[in-house]
Amino acid sequence: MSKRSYSAEEKYEILKELDENYSTYDLESKYNVHHSTILDWKHKYDRHGLEGLKESSTWKKYSKELKLAAIRDCLSGKYSIREVARLYEISDASVLRGWIKKYNSHRDLKDTSKGRTSSMTKGRKTTWDERVQIVLDCLGNGKDYQEAANTYNVSYQQVYQWVKKYEDGGDEALKDKRGHNKEEAKLTPEEKIKLEMKKLERDNERLRAENLFFKKVRGDRKEAKLSQIRFEDKYVAIQELYQNEGLSVSLLCEIAGIARSAYYKWLNRTPSSRELLNEEIIKEMKILHEKVDGIFGYRQMTLHMNRKFEEELNHKRIYRLMKVAGLRSVIRVKKKQYKRSTPQHVAENILDREFTAEKPNEKWVTDVTEFKYGQSKKAYLSAIRDLYDGSIVSYVLGHSNNNQLVFKTLDQATVLLDGEHPLIHSDRGFQYTSKGFKRKIDAAKMTQSMSRVGRCIDNGPMESFWGTLKCEKYYLHQYKTFEELSLAIGEYIHFYNYDRYQKRLNGLSPMEYRAKAA
Repeated sequence: MSKRSYSAEEKYEILKELDENYSTYDLESKYNVHHSTILDWKHKYDRHGLEGLKESSTWKKYSKELKLAAIRDCLSGKYSIREVARLYEISDASVLRGWIKKYNSHRDLKDTSKGRTSSMTKGRKTTWDERVQIVLDCLGNGKDYQEAANTYNVSYQQVYQWVKKYEDGGDEALKDKRGHNKEEAKLTPEEKIKLEMKKLERDNERLRAENLFFKKVRGDRKEAKLSQIRFEDKYVAIQELYQNEGLSVSLLCEIAGIARSAYYKWLNRTPSSRELLNEEIIKEMKILHEKVDGIFGYRQMTLHMNRKFEEELNHKRIYRLMKVAGLRSVIRVKKKQYKRSTPQHVAENILDREFTAEKPNEKWVTDVTEFKYGQSKKAYLSAIRDLYDGSIVSYVLGHSNNNQLVFKTLDQATVLLDGEHPLIHSDRGFQYTSKGFKRKIDAAKMTQSMSRVGRCIDNGPMESFWGTLKCEKYYLHQYKTFEELSLAIGEYIHFYNYDRYQKRLNGLSPMEYRAKAA
């Protein structure tokens, strides 16, 4: 159909032909105007004459009561949309369709406003302090932008933009920085350094945001593409990272590939019946998880939730909701699949089970062992032991069994050396066969030795210490937090070095025996 506009006179001429035994369909073909539009023109002409055919230049107002009455009549099935529009003198059927859409979406219908007022468009210059005050007042009044605009004689758009900037960047974001950017060539060395620092800070913040966001939305699915992730998961991740990590909503939305307005629309949504049910399910699952001491996985949880809610809930839904709620079975935890790595450097077994030394810092052995605390959480202890007196030279407890754990342990030990270049023996773990560990060994002019494959006894003294530590300390207590475990291990190693007497050391503690040698 044609989208050209017709003047009142042209409409009148078309309507005259309608009275001359032309049907609306004939006129539709002749003038390329939809027949229902022609009927609307006729209705307006019959009620208001030629004035009714003129395009209105004013914003027509409708009360909330009129809107609801029109919607009810339309939904009753007695009238068509166009008939209701004519009955209530609504400017166009599309206006009524918009009201019905809002009504069906459970959104509030309000009295039609007058349209744009001067406060919507007419702004004024303001100071930084004024902008801060306006924003704080607006937020204090539940983001009533119009009220703030009227109170401070500024435009609606100004208030809206200031609030948005304040939420993203605080007071500083409200400063007017127009015209304050210098060309880079005119910057002083100090200003250039500051500029570079700001760029680095922005880049680091973005990297941190990307890392946290993808870790949260992908979970264990490291290969998942952004397009494969549900929008709901993206919105939840943005909300949590904004609240817990203080990251910018705009930055997170950019990373997520969604519009900022879409996020706020989701944030201010009315929860659907499915969302409300999910909340109830999570609530019941948390109660059950605590009741059974966390032994239920998603299969058992599905059976219990089906009985509780008396409906067939899909096991995938329960699995997803358990993941959202952070509920995980404490038994039969799925083991991670580790890829076998190719050693970058392998050393011979130079120690060859000669576990005695003539002097301190002549022979060291090292290894990493695992501890558990809380609900199946893991910690890793790396230590170096001197074969002269059996003392623990250095140790580091960490959350991950990685290169840095071992490197840090070695760094702590080498600092204590006074011109000595000990032999250091380990198993063939990936940390000890790495190029980074080899570089540190070479830098300290130490000799590296490694156990043979499948021969744990080649590193017997270190394995012996792990057994002693766990039997005399670890197995005797329950550790709920990493801090509790760290404190206990530190206390035991100090006890082992200074207060645990050994027969092979002539009844002395390792540090006493070491001091005697000095």
